[in-house]
Amino acid sequence: MAYKRTDAVAARLAQTRRQILKAARELVAEGGFNSAQVTEVAKKSGFATGTLYRYFTSKEDLCRQVFREVSTKEMNFLSTIAQGSGAPLERLEKVLRTFADRAVRGRRLAFALLSEPVDVHLAEERARFRQTHASIFAGLLDEAVEAGDIEPLNTAIAAAAMAGAVPTALIGPLAPQSHLLDADPARTVDEIVHFCLAAIGADTTAIQPAIKNEQRFIA
Repeated sequence: MAYKRTDAVAARLAQTRRQILKAARELVAEGGFNSAQVTEVAKKSGFATGTLYRYFTSKEDLCRQVFREVSTKEMNFLSTIAQGSGAPLERLEKVLRTFADRAVRGRRLAFALLSEPVDVHLAEERARFRQTHASIFAGLLDEAVEAGDIEPLNTAIAAAAMAGAVPTALIGPLAPQSHLLDADPARTVDEIVHFCLAAIGADTTAIQPAIKNEQRFIA
């Protein structure tokens, strides 16, 4: 008689997988992907190394799953904002600000997700992450053009440029050795939002009052 997995067994296996991913995610948040060695993840999760290999084929596979889990959560969060109430440019500002602010608050994890050297498979996951990010921007830009809030433009190109600009702008401040966020991290977020909205010809007078008369960060 063939073995049939019971609901209780399936739930236990799923819980074990979640615990392993949680431990790996916490290690990445502490020291980047290099910190998520299988032995360290096993120790932190409380499972034997062999147990981890029953769920993940390698450290690289585990790190890809961590990336996928975190990035999917973030994109779902941003999608909810994008589909919410308010004018298109208001929602675009919220999406930009939320993405940058959450990256700043989860600094070490965000740096790993956005910038750390990775294997080719994780690099593909990162590319898909940016494509999803760009699609959120494109939808909001399409709405803004249709509403007459900005001049007509190639929204696909503008969205792709924005999806590349935001992570690139964050890499320097997020870097472990950087001190650019020590004094006023909100200013970095404001400047990223200001740049992106100015690039599409939106009115930026109401979004950056905090830095008008203050010295900007100097790298």
